Amino acid sequence: MTDESQAGVPSNESRPREAASDGGRADERRARGPANATSSTEGERTSPAGTDREDAADTDDSDAGNAEEIASLRRENARLRRRYERLRRGQYRKTAIVLLGLGIAGLVGAVLFPPVRDVLVVLGAIGVFSAAVTRYLSPEQFIPVDVGATVFGAHASNHAAIVDELGLQETTVYVPDAERETVRLFVPEHRDYALPSAAELRDTFVVADEETRRGLAVTPSGVGLFEEFDRNRDGPLGTDPGTLARQATDALVELFELVETANAETDVEDGRLTVRIGGCRFGSASTFDTPVASFLAVTVARGLDTPVVTEVTPEAEEEFVVTCRWEPASAEE
Repeated sequence: MTDESQAGVPSNESRPREAASDGGRADERRARGPANATSSTEGERTSPAGTDREDAADTDDSDAGNAEEIASLRRENARLRRRYERLRRGQYRKTAIVLLGLGIAGLVGAVLFPPVRDVLVVLGAIGVFSAAVTRYLSPEQFIPVDVGATVFGAHASNHAAIVDELGLQETTVYVPDAERETVRLFVPEHRDYALPSAAELRDTFVVADEETRRGLAVTPSGVGLFEEFDRNRDGPLGTDPGTLARQATDALVELFELVETANAETDVEDGRLTVRIGGCRFGSASTFDTPVASFLAVTVARGLDTPVVTEVTPEAEEEFVVTCRWEPASAEE
């Protein structure tokens, strides 16, 4: 055998050493294997906890970002509202100035040009009058319903607390005062009560000689609504239950927009008006002297010129039934 062939074949002495070396490396790998497996398992076990913490941190960051964005949008909305109000007032102010200038020019022209004096005087008067109307009858600032409801709720709670402290009845009687053209809300002290006189009802705490006429008398919340309705209604106030029911429900839906629906049923013989309210935006059935029921009672009391007892029965959310009762004999008179 040549030297080259002998060099290509490993000797018998080198083979055991290589086998021993390979066996040592295999034992080493087997020894490290469990440790590596354990480390891998522990990493797998701990990774979900780390992921949860990261998700929680991301959620907190997202909530904080949303809250900041909402606050920023609210500030921007308020700024835009103020800007819109300023622009609207400025527009009406400029229009009033232009009309006033035209009116003054017309009056001056009437002095300078006698042949067309009558026409210029009329044009000047129209310009001055239009300027005054534009300046003082421009749209007013509106208050959100939630703000008004919050303010009214505090006063209603105070009245309800007084009624509870005095141990008065739950009956509410709306009594017209023809002399002062208004209505007073009377809450009697006794179940079997008698109505005080108009003069006695002008006091807040009615302390009459007869105990059955004692109680609390306040101005109903519906009085202000009735005065606004009286200024804006078309035609005279009705004198029969049917007309009054139609006028009052139309005002609640169309004029004041306090409710979405108001369906009325009248029973003249029984002296009863029932109005089913839907989508009430101001007050609730549990509110003392709630404005919707108060306005209905005040309107009926003024129209029929008779005391009206009112009951409010809650149904679903923002829905309730208002029942107004009066003496049928008084209605017929």
